Amino acid sequence: NQSYYLYDNGDNLIFNNYSWVKLEDISDNLINATLATEDKNFYKHFGLDYFRIIKAIYNNIKDGNLSEGASTITQQYARNLYLGYEKTWKRKIEEIILALELEVHYSKDEILEGYLNTINYGGVYGIENASLYYFNKSASLLSLEEASMLAGIPQSPSNNSPLYNEERALNRQKIVLSLMVKNKYISNEDMNNVLNTNDYNLLGYVNSNTAKAHTKFEEPEKALKSYSSAVKNYTQGESPLKTAQNYAAAADIMVEFNNIDKAHTLLLKAQKYARKTDNVNLMHQINTKISQLEALDVK
Repeated sequence: NQSYYLYDNGDNLIFNNYSWVKLEDISDNLINATLATEDKNFYKHFGLDYFRIIKAIYNNIKDGNLSEGASTITQQYARNLYLGYEKTWKRKIEEIILALELEVHYSKDEILEGYLNTINYGGVYGIENASLYYFNKSASLLSLEEASMLAGIPQSPSNNSPLYNEERALNRQKIVLSLMVKNKYISNEDMNNVLNTNDYNLLGYVNSNTAKAHTKFEEPEKALKSYSSAVKNYTQGESPLKTAQNYAAAADIMVEFNNIDKAHTLLLKAQKYARKTDNVNLMHQINTKISQLEALDVK
């Protein structure tokens, strides 16, 4: 798996993707969402789900391709460790053999732990890294909203990540939640609470991180757009601290554009939200920036 690092515009490390966590340190919400979505019979089979295999073979022969898979979590883990992603019968047979070997030598919990620590969550590998990257928290603290979002990504990492396609990610989250209901991990009421809450604060950190990355690579227009999304997300999630921070960051981008008027407006908004927090340092930083702009006789 790839290892990489993400820095902010001050060359400070804000994320790296090397972190392994034990199964006991992963939220039950995420474990249950993963089992319901990827392999509901994981603790019942011996590496292969024969009903799914027969169904997939039938559909693939009918369609004349290998478009439908039937890989269990064990098979996916074997593929992550030892194989590539080409869709051939040879690779599928190797995957099956390796999956059976894993089941012989490791317990179910060990296999699930390994899988969750190596799976691709939209370019971020491993659940702890994904949890930190998308939500700025440990995998042990994932809520049902957050877990159902993450569990939907591995099926198509480049398409289901909220970083790349928010609408598709949310639709995939609905599927994950419905599967959790179907497999009796949560109730209909739990699912509806998630869907009706619309707590998009969970995507605020994604947009904020994206903005930092765009800033790092000197893409101010993209950075401003991402900061604006982050502000919207955090405002909807009623997080005054994050809202203030992202308004202030967006103001910095406007200064780079030499749009001082807009920067001043954004800082006043940042000041408004900063006053709702107990963060004295943030308030001081924002007030200082406002004073510096007003010293230019710009209001």
